[in-house]
Amino acid sequence: MFCFVDFRNRPQYKYTFSSRERAREYLRKIQNNSLGATVIHADGRREYFASGLSKNLLDSQSNIQIKKGCHVKYKIRPLAVLDGIAPTQKEKTKPSPANWKTRKASPLFMLGNLKFSTCLIVISLIAFSSVYFFQKNMGQPAAAEGAVLGAMDSQTDGSQAGPGDNESIALDMADTDVILNLIGKIDDERHADFREEILQYVKGRPMEAMAPAIAKQPRIVAAFLVGIAMKESKFGTYAPHLDGRDCRNYWGFKGGGTTASGGYTCFDSPEEAIQVVGRRIARLVDGGRTNPAEMVIWKCGSSCSWDNPENVRKWIADVGVNFYRINNGKENS
Repeated sequence: MFCFVDFRNRPQYKYTFSSRERAREYLRKIQNNSLGATVIHADGRREYFASGLSKNLLDSQSNIQIKKGCHVKYKIRPLAVLDGIAPTQKEKTKPSPANWKTRKASPLFMLGNLKFSTCLIVISLIAFSSVYFFQKNMGQPAAAEGAVLGAMDSQTDGSQAGPGDNESIALDMADTDVILNLIGKIDDERHADFREEILQYVKGRPMEAMAPAIAKQPRIVAAFLVGIAMKESKFGTYAPHLDGRDCRNYWGFKGGGTTASGGYTCFDSPEEAIQVVGRRIARLVDGGRTNPAEMVIWKCGSSCSWDNPENVRKWIADVGVNFYRINNGKENS
């Protein structure tokens, strides 16, 4: 456990975290929060309020200074038992078929999908059977190595392989096709499950046609696609049109090409829209923008200083409603 301490090394128990990384992330968040305020008391104490000051505090305190933003020099240090908070011990969970969806189960069930695990076992058995068959029927004694090499040379010169060789090659190719087909079916089932999850949010709206393409995106990208579309266009209900045709631009995306009024890009198909916009969001995610507060660049550009802070706060909150619901379900990666 970790917590913030002030300049007098006093623990701030309202700020406790399970890891140092979480503490650093939250410290950066409050330092960049333009809606917060810092109260400086007469004795030098400083208190930070993330959501502004209450009227009761202002009425009860007279000799104080108020500064916008965070002006408290917090440091991060581990909590000791002497601080009054002992580290918690996580209860160990025994793996079983009943808890295969949890991440506390054994590695066999950590794939997050029982069907996926079953298919991997089937693939392993097929691969083992193929190797066993090859070694049993195609293996040659070491003494016959020269004859085998000679036979290969003669085949290279133009002679055809025997019936037994052709049969073995055909069986090997058949096993490869079976494995590839099983892998394809696993991907199809995973995308189908994720598509049904996406439809819970967009069914009955213009964006419903994009659900299959969204389901093929990484989960965090899909979460942003749904979250931003809800805020910008109500899943396509209010979207730009060109010559009476839906531009399929539900995110306020301006990327050139054919454009409607206001410079919004028009797409020829739902698949093209998801491919182009999803690629842009994926680049931002790779750059470290992994939550709505960091993705606010989509609304403001390089800086939100020109916008009303309340509008910025509402954009982050509205996008986060569906983003966190979808991104928290980690079954699809």
